[in-house]
Amino acid sequence: MYLGWFDDNPKKSASIKIEEAIHAYTDRFKTRPNVVLVNEADRAEISGVLVRSEGYIRRNNFWVGWEDAKRV
Repeated sequence: MYLGWFDDNPKKSASIKIEEAIHAYTDRFKTRPNVVLVNEADRAEISGVLVRSEGYIRRNNFWVGWEDAKRV
């Protein structure tokens, strides 16, 4: 299950946007995600979460979710 998050505010860094997306996921699903799919331009290091760039993710879109350990 993924939560799609969009934030194109140019005043925020990618890491802030990702943290906000993680917070929204946690609020909605009551568990912390372990992966965030992003565009290469939005990559950032986030502690405890794998941030993975995918070619099909558009800039400023963040797909936050949970993947089994064997897939991550």
